[in-house]
Formats: sequence, C-alpha cells, structure tokens
Amino acid sequence: MTNPLVRAVARLTMMPLRILVRPNRRMNAALWNAQYALGLWRYLDGMSDGGMPLSLIARWAPDPTILDLGCGTSANLPLAPGRYRHYHGVDISRRAIDQARAIGRPDTSFEVADIRTFDTTDRFDAILLREVIYYLSESESATLLRRLPGMLTARGRILVQVYDVAQAGELLRLVRSCGLAVAEELPTHLGPGPSGVFLVLTAPAATVGRGTGDPGDDAARP
Repeated sequence: MTNPLVRAVARLTMMPLRILVRPNRRMNAALWNAQYALGLWRYLDGMSDGGMPLSLIARWAPDPTILDLGCGTSANLPLAPGRYRHYHGVDISRRAIDQARAIGRPDTSFEVADIRTFDTTDRFDAILLREVIYYLSESESATLLRRLPGMLTARGRILVQVYDVAQAGELLRLVRSCGLAVAEELPTHLGPGPSGVFLVLTAPAATVGRGTGDPGDDAARP
C-alpha cells in the first residue's frame, strides 16, 4: 500500500497536470497509466462499500448486465458468480485494465477507452460512475450524463458515487439539469475518509435505450 503522505503529495502535484492534459486523450491516458504504475490507487482495492452497488442493482435487476465507466482495476467490486449476468469495465488506463483482466473473474469483459467518448450498441441494466464524475469538467459531465440513458435497458439505472458529501449538492444540480431523476440517495464510506454519497438515477422513458446505432430493443451483452 502506498504511504498516505506520498499519495496526498502526488495528488496535489498531479491535480494541475490533470487539468492541463485532460483535453488530450493520449496525454491523459499516459498520466493515468503512470499513476497506476506508481501504485497510487492500489489502496482502493481493499476499500469498503464495493458491495453496495451490486446490492442496490439486485433490487430492480436480478441477474443484471453492468457497465462500469472509469472502472480502474475494479478489484474492490465483489463480482461473485450469481450476482450478475455480465460485467463490462471501461477505463482510459491500459495498466488498470490489464490488472482488471488479470483477476480472471467469469462473465467479465474490459475495454480501454475514454469514457467521455465511449459508446456502444449494447444495453445495460446498470451503469456505474464510481468516484469518476469529478475528474471531468462540468460540461463533460453533463454531456456524459445526457448520453448514458441511451445505453440503458428499460429497467436500467445509473449509479453515481462521490467520496465527499460536500459535493452532493452540486452533483444533484447537474443531474437534474440533465433530465435525470434521483430514485435513491444513500451514504457511503471509503475507508476512514469523509462520508460520501451514492445516487441511483432514472431517466425519462423516451431517452432509454436510444443511443447511437440502437435497434430499439433491450438486448444487452450476453
């Protein structure tokens, strides 16, 4: 596990660098690859609340198909057989995706892609944005949130997690401006850090499953 002080210094150092390189996909990917190579995110692998999204999803979508955008290594998500039909993880870091694939869990697939431009003709019962949204600008976040309903099945939901409850108000404003409704708002904790929030979002029926190239049915990745 990386020393907490080292992590804090590295994050402060990289914050302005992230803002600088974010518009350039290759530079952005290289920066995230460097962070995973240095092990700066390894401490998240054992963090708590990894089971919360799966428990929430089970309420409305037994045997779900799941899309995890900005998945990282996904190691702290307990993808035990029987809890899902298929899981697809997407991250801009090839190192993170290589680590995720190496875990070798059944019925999973992974893809190296920028979530800002990611698109698919598959449809999912749940789309996860765990500790991801604040790495995007407000306009990028809004564009993404408006596109996601097109990747949902008819029973689909979007789950957004942020580590700091102080950001919840701004996130709620953004969510509602994108035409999404909050079905549930739950507290969450990542280790000894501050209390965060988990939002379960629904989209207007007219926008669900109507993404680019969608044939109009609810079929998802088998």
